[in-house]
Amino acid sequence: MSELNLGNLKINQLGYVYRDIKKQARILEENFGLPKFAYLENKPTKYKYRGKETIAQTTIGFSRSLNVQIELIQLIKGECIFKEFIDAGKEGLHHFGIFVEDVDAIVKEYLKKGYKVVHEGITAGVQKIAYMDTYDDFGLYLEFQATKKRRIRK
Repeated sequence: MSELNLGNLKINQLGYVYRDIKKQARILEENFGLPKFAYLENKPTKYKYRGKETIAQTTIGFSRSLNVQIELIQLIKGECIFKEFIDAGKEGLHHFGIFVEDVDAIVKEYLKKGYKVVHEGITAGVQKIAYMDTYDDFGLYLEFQATKKRRIRK
C-alpha cells in the first residue's frame, strides 16, 4: 500500500493537547496571528483505548495556519490517550492528523510493521479515527481520520 510511506501522505492537522485550550487559543491568536478558534464540545463518546472500551469527553478548538488545521484538545473526562498525555506532565504537540480514504486499510499496514492502535473510535458521531502508537519512534502519535465524502449536488 503506497499510503504507508509517510512521504506519500499529507499532514492535514496538527493536534495539541492542553489543560486549558481557551487560554492556549488566546496565546496563539494574539502572539502568532492565528485566526480565531471555533470550539466544539463533544458528547461523551465510546472509544477503544489500549484495547479496552472507555468513554471520553473533550472540548476541541479549531483554527488554521499554513493551510493546516490546528486542533486544540482539552479533556473533560474519561480514560484516553489525552488523559495519558496530561497525566505524564505533558502539554503541546500530541499528534499529526492525516486524512485518508480507508482508515482500516492503513491501520492494517501499520500493524504489520509492529505498531499498535492506542485509541480508536468514531469522533463527533461521524468520522472514524485511529491513533497509532508511533511515539517512541516518531516522537508523537499518528492519527488517521476518514475523509468525509462530499455529496455532489445535481
